[in-house]
Amino acid sequence: MTTYRSIRYACIAFLGVLLVVPFEVLAQQANDVLRIRRVEGDMVRAPQYQVTGGTRTQRQRQWLQVKTEFETRPDWIDELTFTYYIVLRHRRPPEGQPEFMLFRGENTYVNVARTRDGQSTVFLHPSTVERYGELFRVGVVISSAGRMLGMASNPDSDQRWWEQLPPRSGFVLNRMQTPFAMVNFDDFEAIKPPDR
Repeated sequence: MTTYRSIRYACIAFLGVLLVVPFEVLAQQANDVLRIRRVEGDMVRAPQYQVTGGTRTQRQRQWLQVKTEFETRPDWIDELTFTYYIVLRHRRPPEGQPEFMLFRGENTYVNVARTRDGQSTVFLHPSTVERYGELFRVGVVISSAGRMLGMASNPDSDQRWWEQLPPRSGFVLNRMQTPFAMVNFDDFEAIKPPDR
């Protein structure tokens, strides 16, 4: 009986090693492709452009910018998809509105060259922030060809907290959908245009 148990435990341990090793190998392979240095959110003012003619707006509003800094190691990556999760917290939500609101958005970049100082940004419009509250938490999951390469959260977390709330789509804007489109244009990768 003792021998049978020993063999059974040895088999279970061996199967456990077989299951764990591929995950560690996959994690190492992902690190060979991409490393996330930082993800953070901040309130920023829209850039002011000088225009001739027309009327100039008198108000300056605060946009929520979420920025990811990253490195890539291959010479080229066909596509990198950044899936962003942004949680706003309304300290005194109107009746029927939850305290926390999760927004989800995606940016796919094409022809990404090897970089040590890559940047990706998304934004929430000032009206969205005014209506739903202040920044509580941000996260990003980066993938390529359906394979996850990395994820990060601010504040740091090992959990996939974005799976705890129902996400709202259509509110997270890429740079080209905001007044920030032309600011430091060459510092950012080309965004894949939507399918027509």
